[in-house]
Amino acid sequence: MSPAPLPLLLFTQAEVGGCALFRVVSVEVAVCPGRGRLWLDASRGHVFTPVWQRHAQHLAALGRAHYALPWEETDLRVSPRGKALTLDGRSASLPLFVAWVALLSGRPLPSPFLGTGVALEEHGERLAPAPREFLQGKLGVAQTYVRQVFPQAGRVAVYVPEGSGFDAKGLTALDVRPVPTLTRAVSEVLGLEPRAGAAAVTKPGAA
Repeated sequence: MSPAPLPLLLFTQAEVGGCALFRVVSVEVAVCPGRGRLWLDASRGHVFTPVWQRHAQHLAALGRAHYALPWEETDLRVSPRGKALTLDGRSASLPLFVAWVALLSGRPLPSPFLGTGVALEEHGERLAPAPREFLQGKLGVAQTYVRQVFPQAGRVAVYVPEGSGFDAKGLTALDVRPVPTLTRAVSEVLGLEPRAGAAAVTKPGAA
């Protein structure tokens, strides 16, 4: 029996009229019996750029390398909510990876689960430090979200790349927790450690 799909928040940034606009995109992440394929819901006008698709596949490869879970017998699905959304960046690395491991391991995600971070393919699972102006905008959106949707939650954990620039002053609804890698994020959020001797994942054709 497949576990229930997980709702997931992705924090994004776009340039609109020369100004940075930060927002939340809601997606649903699910797994089902299969052969290790990645399914992306392109209905309702959704677009997944080739860069985004390659990166999602890279995250799945990292999961297979680090956790003894049924990756090869399970298909991964991502379905955005709303209409006509374009997913083209990699800042969903941390939340997507943690959510997939949670589904396959049967471990619950905290509610709400907040996180953002880019894992660059050439560096495997390491999270790239986020520039201050980008992360500060995303944290501002996360703060507003928590205040509006979870007003009684107190300070909610939000996971960000270690070494990022941000000012926690004024983020009264958030507990900002830097993590260096995707597997460290899984450890912090789910309490699950990677298997011993996990192999590194490199780009195709790399030595």
